[in-house]
Amino acid sequence: MMFGPFSVWSPEFRFPLSGDVQQDIDPILAGTIKGIPAIETRVQREVASYGTQLGKVLEALQALSKATGVELTEIDTLVHGVETVKTECKEALRDNAEDALRRLKQADPAAFAAVLAEAKP
Repeated sequence: MMFGPFSVWSPEFRFPLSGDVQQDIDPILAGTIKGIPAIETRVQREVASYGTQLGKVLEALQALSKATGVELTEIDTLVHGVETVKTECKEALRDNAEDALRRLKQADPAAFAAVLAEAKP
């Protein structure tokens, strides 16, 4: 919490367990995972992230569901939710990039032209 000259008039209260939440799932730092942290870390960094690994499992479950005719509604809902979040994040990233490019063009046209030239294939 930061204190400034007007803090007296606008205090900030935090109740137990009401602050920002951050979860670190790095196997080295977590210390409570099953298995060998060195292996888990290398797999995550060199082979595939947890999301990629889970995505492959979900794809396999959907293929199995289709092949057997067994509906897995919760899996389909989960996959749809993940795809929605991915789409929203990509759209937000594009919007942020477009805003940054507009600001750069206005502030420094030469730098804007250089960025565009570097970006072209």
